[in-house]
Amino acid sequence: MSEKKVKKKDSNELLNILMIILGILFLFKGVMDFLAWAGIIVPSWLSTFASDPNLAAALTLFGSQGLISIALGFWCLVAGIGMFREEEYAMGIGLVVLSLMALTGVTSVIGWFTNPASFDVAYWPNYIILGAFIIGVLGFIWLLVTYKRYD
Repeated sequence: MSEKKVKKKDSNELLNILMIILGILFLFKGVMDFLAWAGIIVPSWLSTFASDPNLAAALTLFGSQGLISIALGFWCLVAGIGMFREEEYAMGIGLVVLSLMALTGVTSVIGWFTNPASFDVAYWPNYIILGAFIIGVLGFIWLLVTYKRYD
């Protein structure tokens, strides 16, 4: 009786989990941006975010960015979940999502690098942008290096 060795694909769980977390964060950020842009009152537990005039002004400027964040968050979730199953479509979506995350944050990161005082530590979306940039760049490179696992 001959035993066949079945090659088990090993998924990169860390990247998948990070993409799912970033997807949830982008969805949250997008909903908050859109609610502030539309002038809809946010729930009381988020009133500190909405009552800050600087934050409200920034979110109003980025109303369309909220819709982009929602779409990016949705596709990031789809890619992260699909990559757990080593699906080929998930790799394609992952490459697109990771490249968009890197590109949307590149101008902010360059600005923060050239002028560190411009990074507002109290403004929570800055952390999402910074994390998405880092994960976007590293994850994109990782997927390019390990693309054969999705054949």
